[in-house]
Amino acid sequence: MANDLCTVKEIGLQNIWAQQAFYPQHLKTDSGRILQILHRGDWNHQNGPDFLNAQISIDGVLLYGAIEIHTKASDWYAHQHHTDPRYNQTVLHVVFDNNKDCYLENGQALECLQLKHRIDQNKISEFQKDPLLPCLPLLSLCDKQVKESQLNIALTKRMNEKTSNVLSILQQHNGDWWFTALELIFTAWMGKANQSASQRMIQHLQKPFMMRNRNPITLTAYLFGQAGWLGAESSDMNKLDDGQIFKSQPDNYHGDLIHRYEYLQLKHGFAPCNPLWNTKQIRPSAFPQIRMAQFSDWLMRCDADLQILFHPPNSNLRFWIDHFSSNASDYWKEHFSLGNASAQHVTHNGRQHTLQVITNGLVPFLFAYGLESHKPQHSALAMDLLEQLPAEHNRITKQLDCLGIKNSSTKISQSLIGQHRQYCSIKRCKDCGIGRHILNLPFMGSSP
Repeated sequence: MANDLCTVKEIGLQNIWAQQAFYPQHLKTDSGRILQILHRGDWNHQNGPDFLNAQISIDGVLLYGAIEIHTKASDWYAHQHHTDPRYNQTVLHVVFDNNKDCYLENGQALECLQLKHRIDQNKISEFQKDPLLPCLPLLSLCDKQVKESQLNIALTKRMNEKTSNVLSILQQHNGDWWFTALELIFTAWMGKANQSASQRMIQHLQKPFMMRNRNPITLTAYLFGQAGWLGAESSDMNKLDDGQIFKSQPDNYHGDLIHRYEYLQLKHGFAPCNPLWNTKQIRPSAFPQIRMAQFSDWLMRCDADLQILFHPPNSNLRFWIDHFSSNASDYWKEHFSLGNASAQHVTHNGRQHTLQVITNGLVPFLFAYGLESHKPQHSALAMDLLEQLPAEHNRITKQLDCLGIKNSSTKISQSLIGQHRQYCSIKRCKDCGIGRHILNLPFMGSSP
């Protein structure tokens, strides 16, 4: 077993889980409970659990949450996950060797799936690094038209996947499209590293108050208070996502927000949700508090009714960049967080950030709203924006450079990501137009 453990890397197990490349029959957790994997989750390359938004069933009980992958179960403690509240969303611990019982930070026992008897030991090495495309040596024999046609199919699947996610959010908000739009824009605004915290906070916002309020400072106090930054403990200290606590220097602006929020609590009965906000590996200019201040400014300028999202005037990218541009108040010129002075800096959210909001918030909303509300002009506008948005460059798009399709826009980037997720990463070559074309070549042994 020691030798086996030496040959298994965590990235290998993550690839195995991503491809579900293990014997799936009669799955049971190590506690003997019947396990069904309904959705493996989305691979998380930020801080936090390895796979997010997973869906599993244990003894018939449906669970939504995260999957954490380790070579040895004891790595849970070696990596200090048992002290990190972010890992309380973990619903399954997937390990090669279950050498220790594990518990969440809140004391709950963690169900474990051990894979050492479910993996072909001779194939482990294939998963230890990012796999190359199986069709790579023969791609030059595939016509460009075939590749473009397949990428169009992959893009459709990608947009359908995003639409399903939007409709799931819509269901959580009991069919309220305003809250659905707000969540999509807000989570895109706050960034992927704080997606879970943003989604939790949305559940604690009240639409009537936000629609009626016309005071920008009061709106900021409301958002900061609901985010958990203005409570009794937060008035003189802040807690970071790594558990450290640092003292804040009191100032007039900070104190004003606290007093305003305390009044709102007395008048409306508001209660903060106190999610865990992440600052690890995030540039100071993108810290949660300055992003929230910028979001408050944007929400105030559009009167919080979001009508422009439901009645978009045009598909000009320049218009939408201007629309989502925002400046936090002057206080933030010398602060990245409440009560902690910094060197002077700009408070504008920047072009790259607005493009992120358009790509991850506006486009999915418009596309899904258009389909669900029978307004094809909204879906067409979303696709038009995708063609205008600059290309995304990441590990997946670089891996698919070998297709020979120029990654010239976000539309192409999303096609490549869809191709990788729906076909290449899970080796669905026979369902792929490119794969079928190659398999039907005469020298491949297929009938004409």
